[in-house]
Parts: sequence; C-alpha cells; structure tokens
Amino acid sequence: MTPQSAAKILDSAYAMRATGVCADMVGIFGEGFPEPLLRATGLQPVCMHLTPETDDACAGQGVSECIEPFVDHTVRRFLHRFATGWYQGLHAIIFCRDDTAALVAYQYVLEFRRLGLAPAGPRLILWNLVHAPHAHDFNMRQLAKLWQSLNTSAPTESALASTWQDECTRADALAALDADIGQNGAGISASTALTWRIAGRGGMDGRQHAELIFAARPSAPRPARAALRFGLIGSGVTEIALYRTIEAHGAIVCDMQPMTAAWPVPLPQQPTADAFLRAAASDPACARVVPPDIHTDTVLRRLTDAQCDAVICQLHPDDDVFGWDVPQISAHLHKRAIQFINLGFIHPVLDTAALNTISAALSHELQQRGLT
Repeated sequence: MTPQSAAKILDSAYAMRATGVCADMVGIFGEGFPEPLLRATGLQPVCMHLTPETDDACAGQGVSECIEPFVDHTVRRFLHRFATGWYQGLHAIIFCRDDTAALVAYQYVLEFRRLGLAPAGPRLILWNLVHAPHAHDFNMRQLAKLWQSLNTSAPTESALASTWQDECTRADALAALDADIGQNGAGISASTALTWRIAGRGGMDGRQHAELIFAARPSAPRPARAALRFGLIGSGVTEIALYRTIEAHGAIVCDMQPMTAAWPVPLPQQPTADAFLRAAASDPACARVVPPDIHTDTVLRRLTDAQCDAVICQLHPDDDVFGWDVPQISAHLHKRAIQFINLGFIHPVLDTAALNTISAALSHELQQRGLT
C-alpha cells in the first residue's frame, strides 16, 4: 500500500464519520469506555459523537418539540438520527452514565420509545464505570452485567491477548502522531493527526488503524516551523476547520481536548479483563477521574512539557465538565509563565463567518500579549 492510498483511506474514514451500520457494531455514547474488552468479543465499538456535521437527519416536528432547549448539539443530532431509525442495524448502544450528555441522550431515547416516536431497534444499555481504584469490585460487577445485556459471553483469554496486541500497535501509531505534532516543523500538523485519529473511531480495529497510520505518515505534508507553540484544551472537537484556523497563527504542539487525549483508554501491562478495567477506570486523561486533581495535573504537566507559548481554551456553550477546571488551569499556567487564551463558548458547528470571528479574536489576544 502506498502512503498516498493509506492517507486516502484514513481521510475517507474521517469524512464518513461512522455512517455505516451493521449488526456487529455497538454504538458508544460518552468517553472512557474500555473498548478493547468489547472488541475481544467480536463486536466493534463505534463512537456516537461522530455523525457528520453535514448530516441533515430530521425526525419531524413532533420529535423537535420534545427536545428541550438545554440539550446540546451533539445529543440533539443523535436523537434525530435515532428517531428516524438510522441506528436500527446496530447490535446495541451503550451510554456512559457518568457522561452528562450520554445520560441525557439515554433518558430521551427511552422516552422516545415509550411515546412511539422512535422505532424498535438496538438494545439500549446504561454503563456504569466509577473512575477510581477503590471502586474496582463495583466496576467488575458492572462488566458482568454488560455481557448479559449484550447477550454475549465474556471474552476468552486468547481473544483478550489478541486484542491487546492489536491495541498496543494502535497505541504506538497514535503515540507517533502525538510526537509528530510536537516537533513543529519536522512532523505533521495537529489537524492531520486529528483526522487520522478519529478515522479509527468508526469501527476500525486497532491493527488496521495502526497499519494505515504508519503507511500514511510519509505522505503527510510537513508544515513550515511556526513561531508560536500552542496547546489546545476544552470541550471535545471533531472538526478540523477549528484546528486549521488556529494553525494559521501557530502550531498546535499539545492536543489535550478529550476527543484526542481521552481516546483510546490506556492499556494495561497484562491482557486480562481485570487489568483492562483497572486501566480504563484510572485514566488520568479522563476529566471524570477521582480525585479530579489527577486530571488537572496531567493536563498541566503535558502542556508544560510541550513548551507551549500559549494554551488555547474553547468550550461548547453547554459544557458541564471541563469548564469547572478552567480557573485553576489558568492560574497554574500563569505561574509557569505560559499565556492562557480563553476563546470562550464556541458552537461545535462552525461556518466561515464563525471561523473568521475566532481567527480575529485569537489574533487580537496574541497581539495583546505581545506574541505576534
């Protein structure tokens, strides 16, 4: 496979955003789910956040009237697709209970079915994972319940070992992408890395994803060295348009937004269900890990190690997780002499006018801090 053809496959997978649906796929709504355990059973996890922004699915006025104004854009778009029957071919949809958006989505889809606003379809499963070491016994009981809800057997030792090998290969490929964007002028851009990372969240197994990334890397353009090194934090971002807008002012060398930093979950040293679950529950990149200082300290350490000149924060208007950490992160960055630029609330769907506004605001903030 040539580098160009591998890159084309990854770019196409990113553009499709998990629009395919088949019986061995399980939708995952929320971050922090231990996907390797699911893959070891022969099922393929698919991220429910990745509906293309061009998607115009609409279930009609009746459904629209049921969705309250506080419901965020990602959930709203998912609910319309669910009500139109888009996900009927999935084996199941798993909702992570400690993810606020996922819990809201779960409550709505149950109500849609009760009211007859959505067709019968996949199993709907509420997944409980406490992100703390002391809750391991509870988490293991929840895993046993999950296999029952999915109507599948727990993965065998050999299947776990094989999946672990595949996921280790993926982890190496994603680590190479992270190292690339940190080189600023010698590696690929963060926007390309985002595209290729998200390409694997639509049902692609670990080894295939890794092989495509390693094959495609030689074909990726190497942008010229930028004068400024940026870190990116805040709400989850899937659109490369925002990245490219920021990259017009400097290089993103540390990407800590959750769609990149919190996926996939860390891998254990041993391929056992017990170890996979412990690793997922203690992920320091997960904003819901207990105690929360673990996540904050991880973000600050990685931003500092990346030698960022400025850290850019962006939040969805209905963010209810990361925004609470912003004052503390800002104060700690100030102590480290790293500039903090808060772009404020940004809608996840950005048209040209919105991107131009963001670019102008970023340019103004950089000038105010003497960074241009």
